[in-house]
Amino acid sequence: MAYSYRREVSISFGGPLTPGVKSLIIANAVVHLFKVLIPAFASWFWLSPPLVLPPGFQLWRVLTYAFLHGDAMHLLFNMLALFMFGCSIERMWGTKLFVRYYLLCGLGAALLAFIPYGPFYSVPILGASGAIYGVLLAYGVLFPHNQIWILMTFPVEARYLVMVWGFLAFVGSLVGADGVAHIVHLGGLLTGLALIRWTGYLSSSARGRGEMMGSIRDMYRRWRMKRLRKKFEAYYEKRSGSGNDPNMVH
Repeated sequence: MAYSYRREVSISFGGPLTPGVKSLIIANAVVHLFKVLIPAFASWFWLSPPLVLPPGFQLWRVLTYAFLHGDAMHLLFNMLALFMFGCSIERMWGTKLFVRYYLLCGLGAALLAFIPYGPFYSVPILGASGAIYGVLLAYGVLFPHNQIWILMTFPVEARYLVMVWGFLAFVGSLVGADGVAHIVHLGGLLTGLALIRWTGYLSSSARGRGEMMGSIRDMYRRWRMKRLRKKFEAYYEKRSGSGNDPNMVH
């Protein structure tokens, strides 16, 4: 596959393997090997909301599930998507920022599975698809006009493909009859959208320094300055209101 910018700039799909994507692929492969060698391994780490909530409190499952896969093909397709879309994002954001984004999308995707609706709440959930959907969302936002060739035949701009993925995930979440946890896919998309929209993933400063929460710190500083300004104004008004006090020294 190949994609291109509107400005006639062609880039091989995925490009050279980046450090963060490489580490995530290795981690997923190693976990899958443990799953194959140890029959009970998956049951210790897959996502099951009833096991995470009281009285179980097995909180690690909201993240570890994203490194488990049902079979080799499940692993292969997810890691191929991670390579194809993740490398371009990592080159733009930096390794630290990208890996944190990936993990947060996996975590956010898991949280939607706690909605007591359909079969998702009571069956084991495993797979990196939630995090991958967050990566797909980021790719569509960062490279909206890049052409993605479907079945090597139909070119579709990334932004439209993300819309289709989101629609299918939403419909699948409502139907939930094919054994796929579409609600987790939807959760990954929504988490990625929230991170990009509200935490400054697209700001040039965050990309340049490889910092995840650059804009949040800026927001906090502005909030602190606003709060201090209000305190000063309240103090000044109080002092001004006491101007008629005969004991006030001017």
